[in-house]
Amino acid sequence: LRRLFSESDSGSRLVKPITGDIPQPNEPIKLVAPSTAASYIRYSAGYLEQGYDKSDIFVHPDFINDEEHALLAKCCERKLKRLASTYEMGHFDKRIHNYRECSVSAWLPQKRAVAGRVVEAMGRAVDPDPIDLPDRAANGKSGGWTTVGKYDGQVRHILDRVWELFPSSFAWLPPHILDLHENGEILPHVDNPDYSGFMVGGLSLLGSAVSTFRHVDDPSVSVDVLLAPKSLYFMTNRIRYQFTHEITVDPEQRQWQGKVVPRARRISLMFRDAKVPESGWKSLAN
Repeated sequence: LRRLFSESDSGSRLVKPITGDIPQPNEPIKLVAPSTAASYIRYSAGYLEQGYDKSDIFVHPDFINDEEHALLAKCCERKLKRLASTYEMGHFDKRIHNYRECSVSAWLPQKRAVAGRVVEAMGRAVDPDPIDLPDRAANGKSGGWTTVGKYDGQVRHILDRVWELFPSSFAWLPPHILDLHENGEILPHVDNPDYSGFMVGGLSLLGSAVSTFRHVDDPSVSVDVLLAPKSLYFMTNRIRYQFTHEITVDPEQRQWQGKVVPRARRISLMFRDAKVPESGWKSLAN
């Protein structure tokens, strides 16, 4: 399936990507949200009347606990300090302002990565990853770790619960840290399908935000999601490439249950699946 996207007029806030092949799964992704998710999602009348699937937006409040949240926030801060120390006021594609970001390949086990799928396609077993060794002992000794960060193994154990929601055959890109300043904004856009696969999601850290998803051809078809700290969200199926998504500074759009969600710095630890090559994973070994 190929869909044409074109840049909008300069006066529009909507930015669409260039032409790209939209990935299609073998069957729709069905994630089952807990009952507590109902108060974190708000569907427009148009969304419900036109029969869009509620499960295309998945929210799991309190997916991680307080201790895990503190660890992830601390580790993200360390990575950002080393890899993206200053906030950027603009992005090359004009979609985001006042942010910093980086990817962390050390947090992705080989068995979850593209390399793992390639090795399996060649009929070989994926080697155990050294980072999957038990966590450091209380005395601080490495317990066999040599080339990995102090907390990377603990982070992987937390993130593995996210990847376990999906079939093991999926390949994932390295986790991506997106740090949005309290005055930052993500303008409405559709991701370029050339850069990732059929799913994108994130673990929310630090501050809360309201993310809005709107159909590219009918803005009355929309979904609002409250992204609270410790929550996990995923956008899949038709929501992925038929809807824009945004996080705005507009107080009217940041209303939730009659109150304005205060602007606050937030970190999203993001997950994207990799596109399967047309010739299969084995083709990448050539």
